[in-house]
Amino acid sequence: MAMGNGSRVTEFILLSFSSLPTEIQALLFLAFLAIYLVTLLGNSLIILVTLADPILQSPMYFFLRNLSFIEIGFNLVIVPKMLGTLIAQDTSISFLGCAIQMYFFFFFGVAECFLLATMAYDRYVAICSPLHYPVIMNQGTRAKLAAASWFPGFPVATVQTTWLFSFPFCATNKVNHFFCDSPPVLRLVCADTARFEVYAIVGTILVVMIPCLLILCSYTRIAASILKIPSAKGKHKAFSTCSSHLLVVSLFYVSLSLTYFRPKSNNSPESKKLLSLSYTVVTPLLNPIIYSLRNNEMSAQNRQFETPINLEKKLEAFKSPSVLLHGEENRESKIEVKALFYKKLNQRVTLMGNVLIILVTTADSALQSPMYFFLRNLSFLEIGFNLVIVPKMLSTLILRDKTISFFGCATQMYFFFFFGAAECCLLATMAYDRYVAICDPLRYSVIMSRRSCAQLAAASWFAGFPVATVQTTWIFSFPFCGPNRVNHFFCDSPPVIALVCADTSLFELEALTATVLFILFPFLLILGSYVRILSTIFRMPSTEGKRKAFSTCSSHLLVVSLFYSTAILMYFRPRSNTSPEHKKVVSLSYTVVTPMLNPIIYSLRNNEVKAALKRVIGRTLSPRKL
Repeated sequence: MAMGNGSRVTEFILLSFSSLPTEIQALLFLAFLAIYLVTLLGNSLIILVTLADPILQSPMYFFLRNLSFIEIGFNLVIVPKMLGTLIAQDTSISFLGCAIQMYFFFFFGVAECFLLATMAYDRYVAICSPLHYPVIMNQGTRAKLAAASWFPGFPVATVQTTWLFSFPFCATNKVNHFFCDSPPVLRLVCADTARFEVYAIVGTILVVMIPCLLILCSYTRIAASILKIPSAKGKHKAFSTCSSHLLVVSLFYVSLSLTYFRPKSNNSPESKKLLSLSYTVVTPLLNPIIYSLRNNEMSAQNRQFETPINLEKKLEAFKSPSVLLHGEENRESKIEVKALFYKKLNQRVTLMGNVLIILVTTADSALQSPMYFFLRNLSFLEIGFNLVIVPKMLSTLILRDKTISFFGCATQMYFFFFFGAAECCLLATMAYDRYVAICDPLRYSVIMSRRSCAQLAAASWFAGFPVATVQTTWIFSFPFCGPNRVNHFFCDSPPVIALVCADTSLFELEALTATVLFILFPFLLILGSYVRILSTIFRMPSTEGKRKAFSTCSSHLLVVSLFYSTAILMYFRPRSNTSPEHKKVVSLSYTVVTPMLNPIIYSLRNNEVKAALKRVIGRTLSPRKL
């Protein structure tokens, strides 16, 4: 690099994730490569499907194609260079290359902001003025709206990039980021940048907040219109047409706002990298998944799943509470025998594993820290989950006893809600424990005293009582006067409420509120804890210290990912896009599979637990040897 008079810079150095150990960088490379390929494939598939199929020629899918083009552009601008810094350790980027990357980052970012606002307007017209929708959103209008969404990216990107790269650069050429974003590059300028920063703030507010306010206004009007619809089915259908867009908007704007609208003092380079990943890498990956999984018209393009079945088979499928595919009788019997074997094995492994965790963490003096105290509580919860769900499921397979009493169904649902809500809160408590241990280690023993741990555990367990009591009592106070066949393998709320012959809209609103409180709120607390934890880990000077700190929370992070990914897939998708059979499969993962995996994860990934287990076995066997 030639500095000359202080402005002749020929290249920059992207620090990227260089502070992490080489092994973690290799894992990040594999993860980002997989995300990159899936993002390109998913968005390309959205474009091809919406172009090829005549059913998907509405304005909504026209704008969705534009969004997919933008996401592909975002991905091509950011990810290839990031992969190069991780695998080839090629951290240098030329002056021109940095400017081009920043230009297209601004261009695609601004275009996405305005396109999301345009898509919100499209949903507003479709729901609030459906009779005029074909006239208002004609081909000419949609083309103009798309062009108007793409156009603002050009002036913003041109002014920002040209002005920034006209400054002299001196002192250092190291950009503390994984791509050339404005704030980290601006720090390398050795001139007065006050006017540019004022312009950048005003520009950011205009291109981020104005579309955001337009989206907010559109959805305020949409929500008001949906609430006026008389039928529950009409409300649900109207909401389902905009739920995917609303989820994409939330993902994009939350991460963008956290990155660019936080005070500098609270915004470390490492935390900014993490937040930037969400809208540059994760959101482009999730958009096609959200729009395909949550959209019946998109899913319906896969014609091999549209095999017609007669009424008799439909009724037979509704009668069966098992998770089995329907086929010939002999084939079905073989599948059920295998399912029975695996479920029996699963229950034994789950009970043995969690009981072993409880015994080992109680008996060994080295495992008396708060982390293992909460782990014992988690194992008790998993045993409860297993005993509530699996025994009845096994009896339906082996004894063909598919009946369950009214009281038995209510009891099963009550304890399912109780253990589920308690586990959500306990996982958040465990994340807080890891946060204190890593971010405030000197005060850990004071903050996480025995009394504090007992209070936190009690609060986690208590959270299950009110939600279970209200939900179960309310559901079973409704009249059931139609069919009595629950299309599930246990008494969960959605399949039971489907049998009610009364207006359940108020209950469904309460159930949605409770689900958000007891799933998303703890999840956000966990997310906040881990953002702070990762930020602290990145600031640690030694590689060994980083590895040790990360290893203390890796097991919990894996358990949280397993539990929440399936719970969110289960309870935050519109009913129209979730078949009963799909729900059964997803339910199996958090009611049967996760309780089995938790003790395996904590024992295999934790040296202290393995060492304690050896000591306990040694003490048990030593008297026999003597």
